[in-house]
Amino acid sequence: MLRLGTDDALIDKLGALAAHAVEEALASGLSWDQAITAFGIASKAIAAQAASQGNGTLEQCTAHAQARLQFGMEQSADVLKAWLS
Repeated sequence: MLRLGTDDALIDKLGALAAHAVEEALASGLSWDQAITAFGIASKAIAAQAASQGNGTLEQCTAHAQARLQFGMEQSADVLKAWLS
């Protein structure tokens, strides 16, 4: 289960987005390794957008994105079962 506290709405949103990303990755024809690379590129693009909106420098936002990706990797993927079945 996600260790994000007790905000069920947030957990649902994160699970739905993650499930959508997994479905798109599986349907893309990319290898799993290539799909993971694409997620890293997408994360950097989101960080660049955050920086352009005044949420910090590009370097700060990129470092934050890397930390959040690592946090995500530490979560259980079991929460996705409801969306992927």
